[in-house]
Amino acid sequence: MSFINTLSIGTVLATLAGWFPAMAALASLVWTCIRIFETRTVQTWLSTRQRHR
Repeated sequence: MSFINTLSIGTVLATLAGWFPAMAALASLVWTCIRIFETRTVQTWLSTRQRHR
């Protein structure tokens, strides 16, 4: 029984490892966009744009 449990855990880890690079890339992209959005330059652009409306 423990061999089957070990095999099951290994299968789950292998499946997650296959998805991990894509998920990490997406998380990195989102984090970079947030950091760019929070920069002083972008915030200045946005506040100037809102004043002209």
